[in-house]
Amino acid sequence: MYYSLGDLLWIFALFLGGWYLWTGMAAKEQVRRAATEHCRQLGVQLLDDTVALARTRLKRDNRGQVRLQRSYEFEFTSTGEHRYAGIAVLHGRRIAQIQLSPHHLA
Repeated sequence: MYYSLGDLLWIFALFLGGWYLWTGMAAKEQVRRAATEHCRQLGVQLLDDTVALARTRLKRDNRGQVRLQRSYEFEFTSTGEHRYAGIAVLHGRRIAQIQLSPHHLA
């Protein structure tokens, strides 16, 4: 059985899409765990126990290699009354930044 170039391109595109979804799920779980731990250390609570992908782009790391950089948004509370925004950045497989917006301390 022979495959045309078009068939091979479709197979490659499906494989690439599956790979992106699979690694995206693993990245989201890694960021969720890191955000939960960061919030716990600061004495605030991650709301809804979830993070949401906000942006994906290609960016060079410290060694000059091009890697996917994914930015995730989440919400947290310090008093239980107000929601505040936070952001977590995953560069390749490394958490590059977790930042919380200014909030009231309980």
